[in-house]
Amino acid sequence: MGNLSFAVYYGPINSTAIQELNDFSWVIIDPTQINSSELEQIKAVKIAYLDLGELANMSLGNVTPPANVIIGYDQQWDQYIVNVSSPAWENYIESQVVTVMAMGFQGVMFDDVDVVEQYPCTAQGIISVINWTRTHYHQAIIGINRGFAIIGNVSDMINFVLFEDYGTEVVSPGEISFTNSTCVIEETQILKGYNLTILALGYANNPGDIYWKTVKSLANSEGIPSFVSNWDLCVIWLQNIAN
Repeated sequence: MGNLSFAVYYGPINSTAIQELNDFSWVIIDPTQINSSELEQIKAVKIAYLDLGELANMSLGNVTPPANVIIGYDQQWDQYIVNVSSPAWENYIESQVVTVMAMGFQGVMFDDVDVVEQYPCTAQGIISVINWTRTHYHQAIIGINRGFAIIGNVSDMINFVLFEDYGTEVVSPGEISFTNSTCVIEETQILKGYNLTILALGYANNPGDIYWKTVKSLANSEGIPSFVSNWDLCVIWLQNIAN
């Protein structure tokens, strides 16, 4: 598992980005930033970012977000939290899955699954969407970003967990801070009890800085692959620089 190289990149896709992404074995990208012909040029395993728990401004296919699904507000990212258990929202996300898989993605990563911690009512919807995706796309690579509270319910339906904030986190736009390494290690040990690939995602201001070194050394000590990027995941840094 430690040999798997992956990138998380939500910036615009151009020929340079494609070239850089092809240095990795897995890439998690924003499907609204790319078309099918560009996608074909990426040789890595392509996984589409989809926001399951919040209303991201993502226009995919001809489906518009349903009304009356908002149950909260994420002040840090200026996004509305949605009731994932709403049938209308479930249908909306499932239609996005159909769209990205038809584009040529080999899998999906559901983001903002952590809303279940604040809004337990969303749990059933999260489980339902993941189950629907696995049922309709048996070969798809399915992952979630964090969502530790619900891992036990979905571990047999997913392939990986993206462990965001692995040693560092974005505390506000442009501002990076450290996370509690002890808690990260404890959660990693729990995740290792499931038969899942764990991908460590952290943040830095520059390659090789103190934040970078913190993420890399922590992930290396746990034997899991890591990717470090800037605060808004819009750069693709080479990951194998010396610590």
